[in-house]
Amino acid sequence: MYNEATNLLLKKKNVSEYIIGDISKNNNINFLRLLLAYMVVIFHSMSLSGNKYPLGKLFDGHIAVCGFFIISGFLIIRSYWSSKCLKDYLIKRCKRLLPAYCFVIIICMVGLSLMSNLSAEEYFRSQQLIKYFIANIFFMNFLYPSLPGVFSGNPVNGSLWTIKLEIGFYIIVPIIAYILNKCKTKKRINIFLACLYLSGYIYNFICLYMAKKMENRFIEELAHQLPGFIQYFAVGIFCVINYNFVRKYDKFLIIPGIIILVLYYTIGNEYLLPIGLGIIIMYIGFNFNKLNNIGKNEDYSFGVYIYHFPVIQILITLGYFKLNKYITLIIVMGTVFCMAYISWNMLEMKFLKR
Repeated sequence: MYNEATNLLLKKKNVSEYIIGDISKNNNINFLRLLLAYMVVIFHSMSLSGNKYPLGKLFDGHIAVCGFFIISGFLIIRSYWSSKCLKDYLIKRCKRLLPAYCFVIIICMVGLSLMSNLSAEEYFRSQQLIKYFIANIFFMNFLYPSLPGVFSGNPVNGSLWTIKLEIGFYIIVPIIAYILNKCKTKKRINIFLACLYLSGYIYNFICLYMAKKMENRFIEELAHQLPGFIQYFAVGIFCVINYNFVRKYDKFLIIPGIIILVLYYTIGNEYLLPIGLGIIIMYIGFNFNKLNNIGKNEDYSFGVYIYHFPVIQILITLGYFKLNKYITLIIVMGTVFCMAYISWNMLEMKFLKR
C-alpha cells in the first residue's frame, strides 16, 4: 500500500520527457554554489565586523542566498523525479542536509563554551543552552539564536535561517511535482510556475503590509519565510522544464539577465530578480567548460555556508579584524574551506554513500 501510494504521487512519466536525458552532467553547478557560498562569507565578514572592502557592494548576501534557492529548485525537482519512491527521495535529502547541520549545532554548543563569559559549570547548566539546542535542531533558529554568554548575546550562526526554507521546499516538492504532472502540457506547466512565481511576491506584499499596519515584527518576519521565496525555486524548476529552450537562447538571454541584475543593484527592484538570476546561473552553469573541474566530484559549498558565521564571530571577538581586515578575511576564507573539506570527506560523503 505504501509503495503504491508513493509511486502514484511520484508519477514521473508525464513530465519526464521535459527533464530526462538532455541536461548535461558536465556543468559548473558546484562551482557556482561555492562561489555563492563565498559571497555570503564576504558579506557577513563586512556586516559583522563593520569593515568595508573594495567592490564590497557586489558581495550581496541576499543575491547569493536567492541564487542558492534557484539552484535548489533546479536540482531538487530532478532529484525527486529520479527517486524510486517518496521514501527514497526523503532519505536522500536528509542524508545530504542533516549530518553537517546537526554537527555544526553540536560543535558550536560544545566548542564555544570556551568563548563564553560564564564558567564551564554555569554554561553547561544553563537553560538557554538546552533551548538553543531544541530550537536549532528543529530549524527554529530565530527562537533561540544565542548561546549563554557567547558573542555578547549575538546570534551564533546567522546563516542557519535559510535551512528551514530548504526543508520546507523539500516537503512541498512532491506536491508541486504532482500538480506539474496533472498539468500534462508544457504550456500549462509554465502557467502554473508563473502563478507560483507571482504568489511569492503577493505573499510577501501582504505580510509586509500587515506588519506595517499592525506594527508587528513577527508578521514582518513571516515575509522572509518559504512562501516569500518560492519564486526563486519556481525559476529553478522552470529552467529544468524548459532546459533546451534556455540553453538554446542563453547567449541572447544573458543580456537582459545582466540588465535585471544591474537594476537590482542600482534601484533595488527585485520583482524580476529571480528571472535575471536564473538566466545568469544557467549561462554560467552550462558554459565555460574549464570551470566544471572545480568541485566536479565534491560539494564544499554547504560546509562553507554553515561553518563560516561562527568563525567570523570568533575572529571579531579576538580582535583580528581590527589588526588587518584583509589578512583576517583571507584567514576566514581559508579556515572555512578547510572545515568544509574535512566535513565533506569525513562526514557528509560518508552519509551520502550509505
